[in-house]
Amino acid sequence: MFRLLIFSGVVLSCSMSNAQPDQVDTPRSENSDADQSLDVALDVALNSITVANLKRHIDFLASDTLQGREAGTEGNYAAGAYIVDRLRKLKLTAASTDGSFYQYFHPNFRNIVVVIPGSDEQLKSEYILVGGHYDHVGFGNQTNSRGPFGIVHNGADDNASGTAGILEIAEALASLRVKPKRSILIAFWDGEEKGLLGSRHYADYPIIPLKQIRFHLNADMIGRLRPAGLEISGWRAATGSRHFLAQRNTDSLPLRFMYSYKPESDHWPFFERRVPSLMIHTGKHDDYHRPSDDVDLLNMDGIRKVSQFMLRSTVAVANEVTPPEFRDWSNEESDQFTRVFNASTQNRRSRLGVTYNGQMAEEGIIQLSSIVVDSPAHMAGLRIGDTVVSVNDQVLKKSLDFRTLVLTAPSKSMMKVRRGDAELDLSVSLLGDPILFGFHWTMDDAEPGSIIVTHVTAGSPADKAGLKQQHRIRNVAGNRFSSRNEFHKLLVGALNPIELGAEFDGKLSKISLERADADQASGRQ
Repeated sequence: MFRLLIFSGVVLSCSMSNAQPDQVDTPRSENSDADQSLDVALDVALNSITVANLKRHIDFLASDTLQGREAGTEGNYAAGAYIVDRLRKLKLTAASTDGSFYQYFHPNFRNIVVVIPGSDEQLKSEYILVGGHYDHVGFGNQTNSRGPFGIVHNGADDNASGTAGILEIAEALASLRVKPKRSILIAFWDGEEKGLLGSRHYADYPIIPLKQIRFHLNADMIGRLRPAGLEISGWRAATGSRHFLAQRNTDSLPLRFMYSYKPESDHWPFFERRVPSLMIHTGKHDDYHRPSDDVDLLNMDGIRKVSQFMLRSTVAVANEVTPPEFRDWSNEESDQFTRVFNASTQNRRSRLGVTYNGQMAEEGIIQLSSIVVDSPAHMAGLRIGDTVVSVNDQVLKKSLDFRTLVLTAPSKSMMKVRRGDAELDLSVSLLGDPILFGFHWTMDDAEPGSIIVTHVTAGSPADKAGLKQQHRIRNVAGNRFSSRNEFHKLLVGALNPIELGAEFDGKLSKISLERADADQASGRQ
């Protein structure tokens, strides 16, 4: 990785005419014999990516012998020779017209580029680019190291890990009897640590014209997978890529879809030229650009999982009818603008205006401990110390959540309370309309067909179902939608319990949402 160091609301009406059963959320094709055989072949290819193979590559690339692989040095040339030797053994086709694996550029640097031709006569002229840089910073200096200087910086994570992953992906793709429909361009960039020189050179002098590159995955530092998950930057530059990648996340890796997108690695020269380019990254750490970035600190099984995820994504996008396309607004978005999708909407005012003993509530006993002045509770005559017996004839017990009853109750409701030895029936005018679901949402043109949850009301049906802020809802009872109106219509019209297809942190799931009773919500008893 290159771094320069010098010390929504509710929409009311819509038509359901366009709602279709959800088939997009199933990554694999329908169960024809051909599809099953392709799936089996891909599984075999995925399993060919092993910890032992990855470690063998990284042990060599990050050895002291290569002296930090600085571009133009003997160690860097040895790394390049190792990569080319592996590619030759795989019988992969050099991308250059002269049959060379190398793309040379000033002064003595070398990209390594190969092609796996596509199997579809019409689509093989289109390419999916998968790459990562193989150079590092040598012995380090004040412009590229966090010190100490003069010691070999092996760069095990940065980026021997990415290089090893790309080598294993290349071997897995080479093993497929039936190749993906689009061609795969595999690149190992040189001079990244000196200012993205290799990828910039390719973007300026492309072997395969950039207009033929439909999608780009860049692996840079994939060696330190931690519980926080795998970072994916640039997803907003490729419309629909978030859900597309989540579908391929069969290992349930936590995917961190980053909103910031910076010129820190080899994705950037392609992004600047309107190629949908994503960076795959397991995050920076204290050993970044230091001599301590060594093999023994790597999460080898994590590298395997990330490499397999990239392989699944590469094959899928190469076979996709319409791959995620460049999103025009992405190069004009700022961090501040995009973070609006992470901001929670404000909670609504309390419908009743009371607090109660939380410990007793766990046993189904709601004893009021405070009452807000001029609140519905105050106006109805509720007092501190009252115990609520029932809400609209629903007797409180351990299995009933009082907050949910209040949130979903009609505006005109009845409460039975115990005050001393007496029981009183009180009429309460609750604030606002009853909550059918209890969540707010918005939509984003970077994620078509997704509802983004911006707030979940505590105690609401959505809260009880496990819906969270930043959940992405993709279907309602299996039906897709393309607008707010369609989503709202599907939600209101679905039968209880409502099954929502959702994504959170790159993991797909089903959420069962129990809507508040329609008769109760409309005020009918």
